[in-house]
Amino acid sequence: MIKIYGKPGCGKCNAAKEKLKLLGLDFESCNLAEYIVWHENWRNDESVAVLAFYAFHNNHMPIISIDGELYEYAGAMKVLKGK
Repeated sequence: MIKIYGKPGCGKCNAAKEKLKLLGLDFESCNLAEYIVWHENWRNDESVAVLAFYAFHNNHMPIISIDGELYEYAGAMKVLKGK
């Protein structure tokens, strides 16, 4: 499963989504803002990992989750092209 965590109107996030579409890959688009603030389901939905990854990578977007493993855009593309 592939998830893209980004913000509405983010050019890099939109480019990542378009690239996944061109590769014929299904993905879920997630609003990053919903995962980096406290919310009821934070223990069960990757929120802690997404927040840590976002902070560690200087707030760069998008964050791409591939089978539960988080990547920045370039790293995700390397993994996906290898599949």
